[in-house]
Amino acid sequence: MSALAAGIDIGGSGTKACLVADTKPIGTTTQPTEMTAGGGLGDLVITALKRTLSEAGRDLDQVTSIGIGVPGQVNDGVVRHAANLGIDETGFDLGGYVSSATQVATFVENDMRVAAYGAYTQSVSFHPAMRNLVYVGLGTGVSAGVVINGEVFRGSRGLAGEFGHVPMGTGIVCVCGSVGCLETVIGATALGKEWQQTPVSSLFQSAAGGDMRAAALAARAIDHLAKAMWWLAATYDPDLFYLGGGVGIGAPSIMSMVAARWAELEGDSELARRVLDPSRIRMYDLEEPVGAYGAALLGADLARSPG
Repeated sequence: MSALAAGIDIGGSGTKACLVADTKPIGTTTQPTEMTAGGGLGDLVITALKRTLSEAGRDLDQVTSIGIGVPGQVNDGVVRHAANLGIDETGFDLGGYVSSATQVATFVENDMRVAAYGAYTQSVSFHPAMRNLVYVGLGTGVSAGVVINGEVFRGSRGLAGEFGHVPMGTGIVCVCGSVGCLETVIGATALGKEWQQTPVSSLFQSAAGGDMRAAALAARAIDHLAKAMWWLAATYDPDLFYLGGGVGIGAPSIMSMVAARWAELEGDSELARRVLDPSRIRMYDLEEPVGAYGAALLGADLARSPG
């Protein structure tokens, strides 16, 4: 049987895993993100990997690389500042833990960057001229992954794309310790506290259907998101924006709401009209779990790279 690359995408509420042979996904699983602090994060990865291998009828000795996407700041396999996973500045060496337990080359990257890489890889065949992409993940947390000239952009400290923790003046204390972060109005946890119905994405469906309370909550969230995406558009000027994550995928109307708010924000400015081009905003609607798929591909690429 062919060699496999494994990818695991750890979200605040759910963890997805997949196996990839060449560039083709051959098995995926999903499970709740349930763990204790520290080593529990590594055990979660190993459990997800073993389950995926078992369901695909494959063995660990066929896996040549493991890629992991995880929220927070990631450097050399160490995860820090993943507030939704209970990991602070002290950090946890997730890469070292998993590679030691499996004896397989393991690579760890921020979850939005692996999602951006997966989305780019899947989309470039449909858009061959595309070189730059921003993937906006709307889930328990809020962040973005950036691909520039076909390569993942990390920034000098591994913090590129953490726009969910930029203060927006909401006055709400965020889990990261700051006050007023974008995540406090568009993150799933924040929306759930306000909406108090499940799934959280039903808020936007109800708003589109004429529910006045839902419309007010959605308008507030979309206003902040649209302005924050304006910063991303002006900074990176991507060919495409993808909206994904549990909230984004569950509420496709977010795309049209952001586009409508961009049209209002552009006013009479020709420059703003060029930056706020709604034609480049897309919902991520391809079949594979983009984060796990991207993690597998990026891990395989890094495993092949010299040094």
